[in-house]
Amino acid sequence: MRVGASKQARTIPANQAPKAWVVYAERVSACFQAALEGDSAAARRFHAFLDQRTRTDGSIGTEDVPMVLRIRAWIDAAGRVTQIEFTPLGDPQAESDLRQLLRAQAVERVPPRDMLQPVAVRLTLDARL
Repeated sequence: MRVGASKQARTIPANQAPKAWVVYAERVSACFQAALEGDSAAARRFHAFLDQRTRTDGSIGTEDVPMVLRIRAWIDAAGRVTQIEFTPLGDPQAESDLRQLLRAQAVERVPPRDMLQPVAVRLTLDARL
């Protein structure tokens, strides 16, 4: 789990983070996963990107081998995602779609009062989303 007050965040292993932080990060991850599994135009384009990348990028392998994205998200006091960062995907449209999908999420709960940000989550993706 990555926590911190700025982009210069420090890393705290999940097993050392307060339980409330871990639970909240799991909630964020579930919201993001649901967004990626949706049927919006952005989700369909992102699925097509994953499908193409899975077939052509030797580092990923076959359709059965997932890709892991590390996402850093800043969430405001109302539970809205305000900023997203991730390693570039090499495709501006896919990056825009991913950012749009994740920023549209409302976590429905505010972060724990003392939780530092960004919230870091890993999403396992494959072309069969």
